[in-house]
Amino acid sequence: MPNLTKAISYIGDLIASVLEETISQTDFKDLTQQQFHHLQVIVRMKNPTLSELARELDLTKPTVTVLADKLVEKGYVRKIKSDKDKRSMHLHINKKGSKINNLRERAYNRLADKISSGLNDTETEILTTLLRKVVRNI
Repeated sequence: MPNLTKAISYIGDLIASVLEETISQTDFKDLTQQQFHHLQVIVRMKNPTLSELARELDLTKPTVTVLADKLVEKGYVRKIKSDKDKRSMHLHINKKGSKINNLRERAYNRLADKISSGLNDTETEILTTLLRKVVRNI
């Protein structure tokens, strides 16, 4: 098990490194990795309220309000009052923020290239099969 733990740790570091490198080469240079992750969650959730985002990220609403304000300040999202409940705010991705899906895809493609560069086709296929099995069981 210690070898698996080391491998997982290394892959986690590799993912962080590739994301950081990819972010630094784009319009997203002003985002921290954490802000990048939060923006990805907002995109995936499709216009969440602050409360919904807080639940999804397992953070307090005041913490999510601060992170949302930073993303608004940097020009990635807009806060819009709910039509149904004027007390609640939805986070909408603007044009700048919408580019994140392409960036994420590019980062994951770079990561896949790095991982598969040391493997032959059979090993790549085995690794892919194993990763799918792991993901299904998590």
